[in-house]
Amino acid sequence: MRERAGRVVPPRAITVAIDGSQRSRAYGVVANISEGGACLLTDASLALGESVALELSFFREPHIVPASGHVVWSSGNRDAGAVRYGLKWSPRPADDRLRDLIEKAQT
Repeated sequence: MRERAGRVVPPRAITVAIDGSQRSRAYGVVANISEGGACLLTDASLALGESVALELSFFREPHIVPASGHVVWSSGNRDAGAVRYGLKWSPRPADDRLRDLIEKAQT
């Protein structure tokens, strides 16, 4: 059985810019985040398995944090508004700054 990383629902917005090979830049917000991945809310169309490059902007953090991942699930209807997408980091973040910011997002 796989152990799941602890998810953090940020009390302050974490915004994200999303770049993929199939579209122009899109934007969204992070619904929850962990060392294993993130749940994004966006009106972009992302395909299951698609690799994306992200730029995460944390509250009161002066620097953008780059990350990459691939889409592992989605839910919702784009016509009705934002869709939720589950991303798994690939590779898992080695960046200590990202891990620290995920931990700080809890407070």
